[in-house]
Amino acid sequence: MQFLKSTLYNVLRKHEHLFKTDMVYVAKNGFWVFFGQISSSVLSLVLVIIFANLVNKETYGLYRYILSIAGILNIFTLTGMNEAVTQAVAAGKEYAFKASIIYQLKWNLLMFGAALVLGSYYLLNGNPTLAISIWVMGIFSPLTATLNTYNSYLAGKKKFKVVNLCGFVSTLIYVVGMITAIYLSGDLVVWLIVAYSLTTFISNLIFYVAVTRIYRPPSAVSGPKSEIKEVINYGRNLTFIGYLGKIVAQIDSIVLVHFWGASSLAVYSLANAMPNRATGMLKDYTSLGFPKFASKTATEINSIFRRRIIQGLVIGAICTLAYVVLSPFLFKYLIPKYIDGLFYSQLLAISIIFALPNRYVGLILTAQKLTKSIFVSSLVQNTTQILLYIVLGIWGGILGLIIAKVSFSFVSFLINIMVWKISTSE
Repeated sequence: MQFLKSTLYNVLRKHEHLFKTDMVYVAKNGFWVFFGQISSSVLSLVLVIIFANLVNKETYGLYRYILSIAGILNIFTLTGMNEAVTQAVAAGKEYAFKASIIYQLKWNLLMFGAALVLGSYYLLNGNPTLAISIWVMGIFSPLTATLNTYNSYLAGKKKFKVVNLCGFVSTLIYVVGMITAIYLSGDLVVWLIVAYSLTTFISNLIFYVAVTRIYRPPSAVSGPKSEIKEVINYGRNLTFIGYLGKIVAQIDSIVLVHFWGASSLAVYSLANAMPNRATGMLKDYTSLGFPKFASKTATEINSIFRRRIIQGLVIGAICTLAYVVLSPFLFKYLIPKYIDGLFYSQLLAISIIFALPNRYVGLILTAQKLTKSIFVSSLVQNTTQILLYIVLGIWGGILGLIIAKVSFSFVSFLINIMVWKISTSE
């Protein structure tokens, strides 16, 4: 066994000059990312199949719509704090973790208040289902968003094995909880929302407690106030920069329900399910490099920038082709009721080509703390995406939104390259 490890180590080191990266680091941590993504993808696929075959389109569409509303309410949480914590912990400032938790618990009360107001509005307008669902999300989502920062702490410490094991168990808890709710509640969307909220909250609470007890991160008061303030400000800045992004992430669902109905959102969501999972897997692999990006200079990154972009495009193209070939079988045998979503799903797969390069540039901008560049890039991209979603979504429904997504992935690719080049040429 030791001989095999030694041989593999030597082979990886020998070929590092071809890929211009630490191949031992990638192999060691990449395995756990692969494990986490594959296991979570299988579990998520099981849930998608259950939803597609046991829940009617109207109910599933309404369920996705409520999640989209909750997603927009996330503008009142500090979502940017996670990346700030990862960057700080990677730089040895572990006290930033608990400092961010305390700050987030206070700040995220804004989401609770917003959900309370919006839910009351729906209740007064005769829609108790939406009201109760939004109240439930408003209670649990702020807490879940805060506790989830344990993931960022582990990522900063390069504990990718633990991150992915936690992710697998969290997904398992979520999937089992949702399947149980589907079988017990049938088409009662409120119980689906309760199951979603409880399972995500409970899993994050369990792992937050476990991580703090096992790794014992230092208390918030153990670090210099100036450095803690810097991390908090950076997380807050990233959150403000991402405000439009949170709206953009949900606006397609909102447009579709209001102009084309909940059933259309059900088809659209399932057409997105597998391409989105593939994109997520590729992005997670790229995230392996974040702790290392934080310790490199812009000049060092630029020396391999072009190679990384080309590698990302090639890998994305291969994944796109594979999905286009396999997707007819997946739809036919796993979700036959949604076979009308096959074409949309195949068309959307084109966006996978640009997933790796876009994630890579986003990570290096964040790692280098190029806040101004991130803001400009985010503003331009989000504005473009909102316009595409509204115009093409109202015009063409599902097809219009798919065209908007694919077009934007290419536009985003061009903008990201341009922003990085301009930022590092100054």
